[in-house]
Amino acid sequence: MTHTLSRRTLLKSAPAAIVGTTTAAILSHSDLAQAASAAEPAAHRDAYGEWSALTYLSLECQKQRTANEQAVGATPYAPYLDTDLSVPSASAKALQFGPLDPGEVPTPSAQNLNRLIDPSFKTKDNGYAVLDGQMAYAQSRIVMPGVTTEMFKWWFTWHPVEKERYMLWFPQAHIDTSVADPSRLKDTSLSYEKRLFNNPNRIQEWIGPSRLDAIIHFSEPATLGFDAQALAREGFTASASAVCYATPAPDIPFTLMVHIARDTSAGMELFSRYWIGAHADMARFANAEKAPAMLQKIGFNEQVAESTAYEMSVHDMTEFNHLARILPGVHHAFGS
Repeated sequence: MTHTLSRRTLLKSAPAAIVGTTTAAILSHSDLAQAASAAEPAAHRDAYGEWSALTYLSLECQKQRTANEQAVGATPYAPYLDTDLSVPSASAKALQFGPLDPGEVPTPSAQNLNRLIDPSFKTKDNGYAVLDGQMAYAQSRIVMPGVTTEMFKWWFTWHPVEKERYMLWFPQAHIDTSVADPSRLKDTSLSYEKRLFNNPNRIQEWIGPSRLDAIIHFSEPATLGFDAQALAREGFTASASAVCYATPAPDIPFTLMVHIARDTSAGMELFSRYWIGAHADMARFANAEKAPAMLQKIGFNEQVAESTAYEMSVHDMTEFNHLARILPGVHHAFGS
């Protein structure tokens, strides 16, 4: 199959100011209490205080919701398709006031990966920025009451096998998923790491109004630059971190994605980071030097990078808070 490389097939430009996504288009969680799912764990609702319903969706996402409801409706997963989205109000508000200060924004160096797990390092839970004009950046920290790292690892070996499972995670944005070796991913005699790592996962999803078609190469954290001993020392026992490639350019790394998790008394704590684009500190990954020309060709300029960073922050905030809400029930039903 021939793929045409364009900004739309990678990450198309979104409007530069989509303030309504998390301002005018959210309603107080208390105002929508009657619409809350009866299955939603009380601990999850109360973890961050006030919650807000996310009511703004791009037209593309509205149409995707309809298609996904039809697809999932014919599967055993239908009872777990919850299209009511809500996020902590504090997280939504954190994204309303523009990008992070430049001094707060880390580059994708191995040194900065390890700063993330240094207990003395402090940063905002949610934020976005642009690095050097050609790299979008987003960060988050999410606590998931009722979720464990074992559930998290199970999810990453369960959902890529069928697109309808993937749709449960973000019903308005997730389109399709597949994995290079589904038999290995399903082999419970193997460890989580042997099932997921180096088993490329192709995903298609909407990031705001832009369609992403990418191949995720989940990898051992140490191969990405993490100090494995430091991760263990700080209690991080699960990782779904990866280098990502655009499907039309499968040999050029354009994203470093970090998801590392640990169990706490309040629930699973998840740290996520996304570096999307080109930067000198990506040089440790083969062919990273080709990324600037690829991005220039598709018009990935500073304005597009800023829109991408913002939309990625909203997407991450939405999908992982929604996963926190549905995962205990889905795992209980299908994880045995």
